[in-house]
Amino acid sequence: MNVGALLQRCAQRWPGQPAIVDARDGSVLDFPSFAARVFGLGHALRADGLGDGDRVAILGDNTPAYLLWDYGAMSAGLVRVPLDPALSANEQAAQLIDAQAGMLAHGAEYGERARELAARVPGLRLRPLETDADSREAPAATPAADAMASLNYTGGSTGAPKAVVITHGSITSALQNIVMARGQHPGDVMLNMRPLWPIAAIIVLAQLAAGGAVVLAGRFEPARFLELLARHRATSTSLVPTHLVRLLKETRPADHDLGALRSMDVGAAAIPPDTFLAAIEAFGPRFGILYGLTEASWSCYQPPDVLAAPETRAQAVRSVGRPLFGCEIRIERDGETAPADTEGEVLIRGAHVAAGYWRQPELTARVFRDGWFRTGDLGILDASGVLRITGRLKEVIRSGGKSILPDEVERALCSHPAVAEAAAAGLPDPEWGEIVGAAVVLHAGAAATAEELMEHCRRSLSGFKKPRVIRFAPAIPKSHYGKVQRAKVRALLVDEA
Repeated sequence: MNVGALLQRCAQRWPGQPAIVDARDGSVLDFPSFAARVFGLGHALRADGLGDGDRVAILGDNTPAYLLWDYGAMSAGLVRVPLDPALSANEQAAQLIDAQAGMLAHGAEYGERARELAARVPGLRLRPLETDADSREAPAATPAADAMASLNYTGGSTGAPKAVVITHGSITSALQNIVMARGQHPGDVMLNMRPLWPIAAIIVLAQLAAGGAVVLAGRFEPARFLELLARHRATSTSLVPTHLVRLLKETRPADHDLGALRSMDVGAAAIPPDTFLAAIEAFGPRFGILYGLTEASWSCYQPPDVLAAPETRAQAVRSVGRPLFGCEIRIERDGETAPADTEGEVLIRGAHVAAGYWRQPELTARVFRDGWFRTGDLGILDASGVLRITGRLKEVIRSGGKSILPDEVERALCSHPAVAEAAAAGLPDPEWGEIVGAAVVLHAGAAATAEELMEHCRRSLSGFKKPRVIRFAPAIPKSHYGKVQRAKVRALLVDEA
């Protein structure tokens, strides 16, 4: 199965149902019309001189035109290379050069940046996202399941570019996992205010694969988000942690009719438990918790009904559910499979897992080993098969031969009434190897000294775990997914020293 064949099947199966709704003007594309425009664009790209496996980069926002290019490129046997608009021109150019992209499709709002990139990247041709193409009934190519469909750059904000190779087979296998996990039905409506460049946007394609409609609503705005949920009678949506925090700060969900809403999918590992519990109080137990990475999207899922019981909710928000249909999870410790309830590295196996890293065979061999993808995440799998993520293996702070998880330091700091948020990282030390440092964000109007916070941590942490360096910051550096960027935290702490 490939992306083009999937969309062709959708058009045949649900000929009269809406597929894409543009919230900006209310326009609607039904499944046959959407597929025909996708295929038409794919044929146009082939006629423009692109062939099997050529890379087409996309720089744009959450619009129907973005999806036409996204799916159009893949359905034509080309490889889509989505760019994060938030990256600098240097970072985007490095990714384009690494991908050997021959074309960049861009939204009108990114015209100046696109021209700058074309001047830096040899041979790069520019095309507008808003492109008219003749409709076609069939895709321009029939790529095999192991053919490359997408290059998704990960960790692009620091270091050299690293692209994950996603095949048609891994995409369609991930879609099967998602559709079976979420229980979506033909005619269901999903509101999307998330960017379409990350691998997490695969949930949009999963919605279409299940016969549901997707409302594309541009950039996230809390009040408008709730208004559109109510107006379109959306049954589901997907959020990143920063969206959830803004909704709690800036809106009153009770003022809107959200009766149709069944699930709000989030990656809960990056959400503080207290924030998550407050969100459940505001929206009800509607949150589906997922676990996945660019290399293995949607590997575990915990459906919203697990959060329904108040007595088990506090524990449930710390879990990411069970492995999905086509996914195996095991915990490895000291090279062996760890017993239940033992912390170790999370390993994932399944047809949805990526093929490796683009042009990095040594890294691929190290991370994708013996059929298992080594996530670098630390986790605990309990006897019932529920996974809890506890940290990152490479983020473990090693001081004087002892291991310290940043999470336990952060919990101690955040238990102080003046602290809104904290992020810990290891800092080089000639005697101890590493010492604990922490960046701290205070609540508005609150005050505390570094010495006061260190003393506060001493009451709940062993001496070697207590932060030795504390710097105050206006915000904690985070990725689009809400994950703390430890390298930037470490740089902040070193720069301030």
